[in-house]
Amino acid sequence: MNIPRLMIQFGIPGITILFLFFELIIPLILKHRPRGQVRRNAAKLYVFTVTLMLLTTYPEVVSEPLTYQIRGVFGQGMFFQVDLLNFPLLILAGILWLLVGYFSREDIHYLFYTVLYLSTIGTLMAGDLLSFFLFFEIMTFTSYALMVYHRGEEQLEAGSVYIYMGVIGGLLVLAGLLLLVTYTGSLQWTHLAETISEMGFVKYLIAAFLLTGFAVKAAVMPFHFWMPRVYEEAPYAVIALSSGLLIKVGAFGMLKVLMVTFSPVPGAAQVSGALTSCLVSQRMGMAMIWMGLISMSFGALAALMQSQMKRLLAYSSISQIGYIITGIGVAAYLGYEGASGFAGSFYHIINHSLFKVLWILVAATVYFSTKETNMYRLGSLYKKMPLTFVFALIAFLGITGMPGFNGYASKTILHHALVQAAESGHFSLQYTELIFKAASVGTIAYAAKFLYHVFLKSFSTSLTEEPKYPQFMNFSMAVLSAFIMVIGLFPHLMVDYLMVPATLSFHFDPEIVNTKIAGMHFWQWKDISGSLLLYVAGLLLLAAGLRFHLFRMNPPRWASAEKFLYHPIMTFCDRFSQFCVRKYETPIIFGDALIYAIVLVFIMLMLILTSVAGL
Repeated sequence: MNIPRLMIQFGIPGITILFLFFELIIPLILKHRPRGQVRRNAAKLYVFTVTLMLLTTYPEVVSEPLTYQIRGVFGQGMFFQVDLLNFPLLILAGILWLLVGYFSREDIHYLFYTVLYLSTIGTLMAGDLLSFFLFFEIMTFTSYALMVYHRGEEQLEAGSVYIYMGVIGGLLVLAGLLLLVTYTGSLQWTHLAETISEMGFVKYLIAAFLLTGFAVKAAVMPFHFWMPRVYEEAPYAVIALSSGLLIKVGAFGMLKVLMVTFSPVPGAAQVSGALTSCLVSQRMGMAMIWMGLISMSFGALAALMQSQMKRLLAYSSISQIGYIITGIGVAAYLGYEGASGFAGSFYHIINHSLFKVLWILVAATVYFSTKETNMYRLGSLYKKMPLTFVFALIAFLGITGMPGFNGYASKTILHHALVQAAESGHFSLQYTELIFKAASVGTIAYAAKFLYHVFLKSFSTSLTEEPKYPQFMNFSMAVLSAFIMVIGLFPHLMVDYLMVPATLSFHFDPEIVNTKIAGMHFWQWKDISGSLLLYVAGLLLLAAGLRFHLFRMNPPRWASAEKFLYHPIMTFCDRFSQFCVRKYETPIIFGDALIYAIVLVFIMLMLILTSVAGL
């Protein structure tokens, strides 16, 4: 009897059905008693049980992926898989949901909270593109429901931006999937590079739709503008989950598209006729590298200009997602030799989730104690909140890449990957290392700005007595701090047990994996001294900005991506809908018939295209 397979096939579906049934009968059982605490505990118990079930699959996953199919759904069935790539993220999702749920005292809807978890692990486990898309969209709508649950005017306005951008990103992904299945006949996560390379211009259109859709979901520059607006109004628990993992699912989609669907099979460069597929991967990799570098640089610069804690956290996530996208781009660009880019980006997905959620929980603790979100109105909190200050310092050292903390390991691998790409690639890549270091200096400056204004400067108008918040909230921050320090002090634990097996499961050169990842020396003086020099530069930048008031400047309106992307789309949709209403509102019956006709024609066209593609 294979217990791990039974857990995936029957255990998780069974406990999910049981939980949903319990949610249905709660109103009947607790007619006249409060239900919030019961729902909270039921949600945490569900997440804990599913995470425990997933943990038991590790011995099996190391040898081969665990697959499960629900037959008869959408004709081809729905496929699910637990492998070395999604296993760490599945466990990470459970840890974050449990810690954030234990920490938060905010009034959030715990059914949506749990469905969001379920859709997130469903997206990560999806073994085909259609299942991935469906769970991805459920994740978008459930996170929207959590953001606007209190239905405040500002929350609804910010939520409308989020849902519009989420739908736009989803439609782009759907367009890419329709083109992909039309031209290849496959919706499986499988190597299609050789087939796609023969499509001409269509292959770039498919890649553009898929990668742009995922970039919108991941808040990559220039599709980032929804994040600051949404974070400013959303509950801290939702911000923690969004920054901790939800935007990473967008990056995960990009990783799967480039490393699986568009990636040449091993040795493709040496096979006659396969050079085109390698060229396609290189071109997409180059675009991803520069998109990531621009995102990390812009996010760091914008974070420096913020006064509100939530907006600083939002731009910080935009910057940090740039590191991940850059690593994915390097992996795609170098192809068979791109193991360092893949491992660095995957490592940073996990590391960023830990130190960023810790930072958000610190900001939440400050807000619960002071009811203040403006950093310039805070100060000297290290005296009255010393333990929170220690957690904030650990988050600062993690995100800035201080040796001995987790961010140092993943950023060091990413730095080595960029150097490798610059040495063997296009001449424009010679400047990528400089941009990477400049963004890292900016990261140190904006993270130190948060510490200085909130905890260190001798000024405070928001807290005149000892803070009063439940001490059990410190537990979640303590657990995250422990993860950050253990991974930082023993980086090879993650490398040996997660990064190397996951990297070897792809098409990368095993020799490079063994020498540059498994055999990497994290404590070389060159890397440590380089990191310390960046700290000096970052603190000097902060000092200069404070001295000359450089960080209170607002960017010009022409630099707003929202002005050039979101508003034109919104205006077009609004005017088009108004035009349709004016044109067809009076003859309602005719209008209904027209809509039905358009839908039927669209379905017929899709059937014709599918049959032609099948011939």
